[in-house]
Amino acid sequence: MENFKFEALVTEDSQLRKLEDCIKKIPNISDWRITKRLNGILLCVKAVNIRAFDIVFTLQEEGFLLERLYEE
Repeated sequence: MENFKFEALVTEDSQLRKLEDCIKKIPNISDWRITKRLNGILLCVKAVNIRAFDIVFTLQEEGFLLERLYEE
C-alpha cells in the first residue's frame, strides 16, 4: 500500500465534487481524503499497484493540476 499526497488549486465546490467523482473512478485507490486549505486542497491517497504519476495524469486529463508533495 502506497500513501501519496497532492496539492491542487481547487476552490469551488463544483470543482471539488468533480474531483471527488474522478477519484472514485481511478482503480486501485483504496482510500482518499480531501482537506480544504486557504488556496486549494490537500489530497491524501492510499493505493496499491498504481504510481503517483498515473493518478496525476488521470486527473490532469479531467482538467485538474496537481502537484505531488513529498514527506521528509
